[in-house]
Amino acid sequence: MTDSERFELLCRKDIERLHGHDSIGTYMEKRLHRILKSYMTEDPTAYEVPIGRFVADIMENRHIFEIQTKHYERLLPKLRYYLCETDFNVTVVCPIIRNKRLIRIDPETGEILRQKMSPSHGRISDIMPDLYHIREYLQSPRLTIKIMIIDAEEYRYSERVRYRRTGAYDSELFPVSLVEERDIKHIYELLEFLPEDNSSFSAAQYSKFIGQRGRDLYSSLNLLCYIGLLHREKQGNKYIYKKTDTVLSPIK
Repeated sequence: MTDSERFELLCRKDIERLHGHDSIGTYMEKRLHRILKSYMTEDPTAYEVPIGRFVADIMENRHIFEIQTKHYERLLPKLRYYLCETDFNVTVVCPIIRNKRLIRIDPETGEILRQKMSPSHGRISDIMPDLYHIREYLQSPRLTIKIMIIDAEEYRYSERVRYRRTGAYDSELFPVSLVEERDIKHIYELLEFLPEDNSSFSAAQYSKFIGQRGRDLYSSLNLLCYIGLLHREKQGNKYIYKKTDTVLSPIK
């Protein structure tokens, strides 16, 4: 069985578990987090293991796995403890939704009213703004970033809820397939997120290359500057980013 086949099997099992009111680990755990935990290891004794004052999602063979679907800034205290106070290896599992089918469901009958593909498509480079929050530990030789590109379906049980932020729905996300799995073990691997044909560029030019804007764009640029792959300097009334040959030295 391939990794993608095993992932799809876990997705189907999770739906069956949902009907049986079963769960893995934390009772209120989100579905994507739960499936990824099972994908990394199906040994239940490895789940929710206390490490110092923290609880690791998975601890197996002195290797910690933390599954982070959002709010990467909350991961920072854990990484600081794991990498500075222990000798464990750490993998941060980072899912990115590539394609998502939006399915509108009648909440009373369960009937599918309409469905369409989301116009948004996730890419590996989407991880860059998230990595900015844990930038100070990316040079650790004991840290691996595991990016998992996933296709999913989102079941929406209501129209937009007026009292919430624009675009909010009562919804559930159902992962359906694993498209690609990529490990980043050294910050030099982030060179793939720089244009090959430009030694220097503006933020606007990088926006066109990376497909990001606003806060995400500048988080990506600031990350690349922090780890030493880019250098920023002022030219006139704007900043120009230049490639460098130096990066941060690894931490022990």
